Parts: sequence; C-alpha cells; structure tokens
Amino acid sequence: MSKEKQKELMNKYGSINQKVIIEAVAANEIAMGYTNPLASSTGLNFLLSTLVTFDAKNALSDDAVKGFETFQNNIPYIAYTTMQMRESAESGVLDGFILEYQTYINSPDLRANYVFTPFGYRHDNPVYAIGNLSQEKRQILDAFIEFCKKDSYQKLATEYGFNAYDDYKPEIQDLDGETILQAQKLWKEKKNNNQEIIAVFVADVSGSMDGEPLNNLKKSLLNGAQYIGNDCSIGLVTFSNDVNVNLPIAKFDINHRSYFAGAVEDMQALGGTAMYDGIIVGAKMLMDAKANNPNAKIMLFVLSDGEPNRGHNLNDVKDILAALKIPVYTIGYNADIQALQTLSSINEAASINADSEDVIYKLGSLFNAEM
Repeated sequence: MSKEKQKELMNKYGSINQKVIIEAVAANEIAMGYTNPLASSTGLNFLLSTLVTFDAKNALSDDAVKGFETFQNNIPYIAYTTMQMRESAESGVLDGFILEYQTYINSPDLRANYVFTPFGYRHDNPVYAIGNLSQEKRQILDAFIEFCKKDSYQKLATEYGFNAYDDYKPEIQDLDGETILQAQKLWKEKKNNNQEIIAVFVADVSGSMDGEPLNNLKKSLLNGAQYIGNDCSIGLVTFSNDVNVNLPIAKFDINHRSYFAGAVEDMQALGGTAMYDGIIVGAKMLMDAKANNPNAKIMLFVLSDGEPNRGHNLNDVKDILAALKIPVYTIGYNADIQALQTLSSINEAASINADSEDVIYKLGSLFNAEM
C-alpha cells in the first residue's frame, strides 16, 4: 500500500490488517487490485481471506457472498499480472495491490514508496494439494517438500527474501480442497456483480500475418472461447486494407459460439494493415451496445503483429480511447510488442506476447479474469 494511504488508514482504524483493508475497499476508501485467483496463488489466497473476513465460520455462506459482492463492486479491475498492477499503482490508479513479500523485499522502488502488510496463508513455505491425487503425485509432492527443506536450499531461500515474518500468524484457518474449488467458481460468477460484459475481438488478417502468425491467432481465439461465459456479449472484427464486421455483438450462447468459430476458421491473410481503423470500428460497436446497457463493462481485444501501414494512427485514437475508457487488451503475433504495449497502457489493460511458450495458459488466464 502507498505510504500516504497507509498513514490515512492508520489514522482512522488504528492498525492495518486484512480485515481493515477489505472493509476500507468495501467502503470505497481505497482503490486496490488483485490477481486472478484461477491462475495466481496470491490472488487465490486473497480471495479466500476476503470470504473468511465476512464469515469466519463458513467462507461460502450467504453473508460471505454478500460481503464479497460489496467488496468487489469497488475493485477497479482484476489484474492479469502483478506487473500490470504495479504499473497501475505507479500511474495513480491504485493505492495498493497484492504481491509476494519476496518480490517486495527485493524491489528498492517498492520498499521506498510502499508499506507491506502480510495477509492470509503464508506463501514462503507451504505446499497445498487440491483434489483426488494419485499415490504417485503425493509421493512427488513429498519428495519435493523434503528437497526444499534441506539446509542449503533454506539458506538460499532466506537470501532471496523468503522465510521472513517468522512471528506472523495467519488470520485464516485451514480450508478443505472442495471449499477452495467452490470459492474459485463463486469468484468467476460474482466478480462482475452481474454486470454484463461486452467485448469485441479485432483481428489482423493482413498479408504480414500469413502463415504461422494467422494460424496461431486462430488457435488463440478458438481455444480462448472456452473461457468466455455464456452471459457475455461478443463481436468480431477483422482488418487488412479495410475493416470487416464478421460478427455483430450478441450473447455468446451456443449458436453465437458456432458462428464465432466458423468466422475464425474462415479468416485469410491478404493486404495492408489498417489496425487503428479496426479499433475505431470495434470501439463504435462497443459504444452503440453500451448505449442500450449503460452499466455494461466494455473491452477490446486486438490480435495483431502491431505494424499498421495504412489508415489511422495511434495519435488519432489514443485520446478517444482514453475519454471513452475502453481498455484495449493486445495479443501480439511475431509482433512489435512495444507498440501494442503502448496501446494497452492507455487504459491499464494487459499486453501478451503470443510467441511465448505458455501463450495458451496466458490467454486462458486473461479471459478467465476479464470474462
């Protein structure tokens, strides 16, 4: 938490702990972010701690769920990565965010500007097994635990910032695996507080995407679609020399999913790269949809190599996107990643390099977090 905000809360509450922070968020006194609890162990730790704060005896009770909904209503967004949250904090969007103590203690800039408050389960030594594991997997975990407990590795861990806060006692009791799994499902259902999600995918089908880049783009959309909820409304736009609306925005039910998959499979690469023209068309679709549902949460996903060579440019659209507060999530294929990151930074959105080995995991995490 920023030192300024920490001082403010200390003056009001007298101390800072998990309960105080959650109550302050619920009361709209602090803007903070946390990572996707379906992909981040720290995010999961925070989710469980939040639910238990509202009901210490039953993390899934009506009181816990109601409290979480109030809390979640004042969260600006769920971050894709800790780095994304750090950048948002630096820009003034967030007063605080969650991260590992080991990261904090090894970052001079964080230590200079932020105060660390421990919460939830300890993350520097436990191993958790969730589900019905085979005997072989349990043996692997046991062997890994014994490996980590060796003196030489414990010494290394301490040097790298682990094994600190020895006097810290978790504020949360042990939860069984089924409760943890149900908490994740609850988060997926409740994270948007019944706010409709409307998204438009803007895909690059220019000549420079021919071959492997376009094939990977198609895989990204087809694999990523499984993480999009049925209640979301989705549109699809492609661009090359011109812009084409392949699918108007509609509920992502079984029929629209089928149309979406067919439109993706039919994509062919040819022509120039009018990326910002595609973004303008996608943004217009979102604003028209939002006019019919003012409370909807809107977003753009741009999949491209990030090298526009015709039509509008970044300067033509950045002020418009900023004014409309449309987050633009970018996914780069053999791309000018810096250009795409600049586009995403306008409204604190994430940028993914699709050439990384774990891109399917990253996309699944992103779509889970946002939709």
